[in-house]
Amino acid sequence: MRRLFLITIMTLITVCGFSQSNTTVNNLKDQQKVLDLTAKLNKMQLDYEKKKLECDALSNKAAGINADANTATTDFNAGDPASTVKDAKDTVKKLEATKDVNKKLAKSQKELSKMEKKIAKLQDKLDQLNKKVEIINK
Repeated sequence: MRRLFLITIMTLITVCGFSQSNTTVNNLKDQQKVLDLTAKLNKMQLDYEKKKLECDALSNKAAGINADANTATTDFNAGDPASTVKDAKDTVKKLEATKDVNKKLAKSQKELSKMEKKIAKLQDKLDQLNKKVEIINK
């Protein structure tokens, strides 16, 4: 009878020990996921800031070029046809450069908005995992 009682107690202790280690392992895995996501989020935020600086520089450049293009389109003189043709060619070049810069600016702004969405999605996922880890720790 004593042997049966001792075997039962040892089995119960062993089962409880394994179940506690499984929850500990799962908790540690969740914490590792949180750390990995935090590192990924930090990297994405740094990339976002770099892109934002590039976008700001493009925005300033585009503002200057747009102002030049606006003044260039109104500077035609009908008195001398040769100079008018030359002015028109220069204006076309300025407008093409303006178009290129504005296209780059639009692309940069689109990339920024995509990055913002990815960062928000990752932040939500991280918040959910943080809640899960906090509940398990308590």
